[in-house]
Amino acid sequence: MTKKSETIDCVAMKWRVQRRLAKALAGKSPEEQAETLHRLAARSPLWRSLAKARAVRPPKAVRAHDEKRSTG
Repeated sequence: MTKKSETIDCVAMKWRVQRRLAKALAGKSPEEQAETLHRLAARSPLWRSLAKARAVRPPKAVRAHDEKRSTG
């Protein structure tokens, strides 16, 4: 028995997400839009995993800056 592969229409998914996001941000001030985007991002599993990885290992630019200060 073979497993049937699933196909994903990435473009259609992107448009659905963009429509929902536009609806969530409609009529809000720039400050309210930023707060809404931060709140939505905080619920995203991808955002949480990226934030966790960043907390464990700082970005390369920060590490390079710290190394220059410690050797200079």
